[in-house]
Amino acid sequence: LSLSLLIVHVNCYGEFKDTIPNGHSVVNPCSAFGLSWSGVGHRSASGGGDLNEFGTDYDKAGRTWTQSLCMKDSDGDGYTNGQELGDPNCVWTVGQQIQAEPMGHPG
Repeated sequence: LSLSLLIVHVNCYGEFKDTIPNGHSVVNPCSAFGLSWSGVGHRSASGGGDLNEFGTDYDKAGRTWTQSLCMKDSDGDGYTNGQELGDPNCVWTVGQQIQAEPMGHPG
């Protein structure tokens, strides 16, 4: 039973990452080696636990990539979520190839 719950839990995060641009390759701001941050909307790099600012905003946006979420600067660093995730013009839609690499972490 625990294993099946873990698998469902991991699959959920995979689905969430599919709903934001470059969701599977978000930069880990704490890594000097270019590693990605698997738990994009969480304070923990591996996911789970408390949400970060982006995770809270993503949740409020109905867990979808919206124009408003894209234009927001969830972490207050001076860059929009769209800029950080490689969608500076806020035109990306689910399933579409993204044209730019992520340049930061939105949360």
